[in-house]
Amino acid sequence: MALNIQSSSLVCPRCRMEFPRNTEIRLFAEHLISCLRHSRGESQQYKVLNIQISKDLPYETKAKWLQNEFNKIRIPWQTESVKFTINREDFIQSSMAQVLFSPAEDLHKEFQISFEGENGMDAGGIFREWITLLMKDLFAEDLGLFVKAPSSITSYTFPNHFSDANISSYIFAGKLMGKALFENIPINCPLSQVIYKHIIGDKIELKDLNFLDSELYNSLLYMQNNNLEDEIYSNFEVEKNMNGKMVKILLKKRGDKIMINEENKEEYIKKRLKFETYGIMKEHLNLLLQGFYSVVPKPLVCHFTSEELELAMCGLPFIDIDDWQAYTEYRGEYTRNHQVIQWFWEVLENLSHEQLMNLLLFVTGSPRLPVEGFGSLRTMRGDMARFTIEPTPYNQSNIYPRSHTCFNRLDLPLYPSKKALKKSLKFVINNHAFGFGIE
Repeated sequence: MALNIQSSSLVCPRCRMEFPRNTEIRLFAEHLISCLRHSRGESQQYKVLNIQISKDLPYETKAKWLQNEFNKIRIPWQTESVKFTINREDFIQSSMAQVLFSPAEDLHKEFQISFEGENGMDAGGIFREWITLLMKDLFAEDLGLFVKAPSSITSYTFPNHFSDANISSYIFAGKLMGKALFENIPINCPLSQVIYKHIIGDKIELKDLNFLDSELYNSLLYMQNNNLEDEIYSNFEVEKNMNGKMVKILLKKRGDKIMINEENKEEYIKKRLKFETYGIMKEHLNLLLQGFYSVVPKPLVCHFTSEELELAMCGLPFIDIDDWQAYTEYRGEYTRNHQVIQWFWEVLENLSHEQLMNLLLFVTGSPRLPVEGFGSLRTMRGDMARFTIEPTPYNQSNIYPRSHTCFNRLDLPLYPSKKALKKSLKFVINNHAFGFGIE
């Protein structure tokens, strides 16, 4: 996600203000919403219903409006749901075949996931983890659907070359992104801001090239702001690495014969910008958009900025343990002051961010949070479902914690020591494969 998780700080996607990594999640979330609101010159409060939606409205108003619009086209689970049976050994292909061959109206129904040869019912938790792991696999480097943008270590764009073999994969990826937004499930969708702008239909400007290739952006910016009479530039031709081969591409007819000069530099900049931000990626992009819009109609997202859409799709990029504690509920003999609970939070304080995300994935089915934080956790069907810890007996047949991802519940044994709790908790975090410990 382009919120730029750095080693020592987080950066607001709108104003670039830096926050220490230990900033309270509530304060960071409040800043994001306030910044997105005031950057549009709008701080007035609106009612969600019966408003004329526009880009000028506050982010939180548009987010609520979007969910309200989704509910208008949602097919209630009580009416009908879609059941997918997935082959674990062929995870991506098995999932893709069933999603792509489903009728269009099924995309607005509740998905219920099961696995071949396994028992179990999905009330939303398995679906959340299924879509989370699929997104992770689709962005894997060895699959080749997405590559890191030259200017970023965190955001992705499309490779220069296109293969017909990937047509279905890009449509599938778009459908998953749309479905995650439709169901309000934060996902790790680290797309470049250029791609987010294409999704909402915004005009691409020269400054947007900086998200893809800062070196080229600075070169074109220099060209735009300086007289080229004494400068030597090349022609209207671009050379790109296409699947290991250097290929020359003309930006206009006979472009290899036309040198760049002061008179035609604006034309070159315009054509080069269009090529870099659309021309070279149009096959991949159009397929991704086709899949996305099949779930989320374009008119529903065109009122967002690219930063707002990224926030809506990706949620918060870090985990605040204080916020986690504040919105945790306890059952049975467990209370905030119970010795095992105190050990639990002490162990979490010493986990890495990746381990915390894996624990969150283990319990909720998603490693990310909505922008409102832990206080906004819900079931797939919209019911409030805060992170809950319930006691279970500790014995040889019940050593490890278990999770109920549909309800965001962790069954935590009554451990006799902090050492035993830490060992068991780290085991499920480090060995958590899809479905381990889930009921």
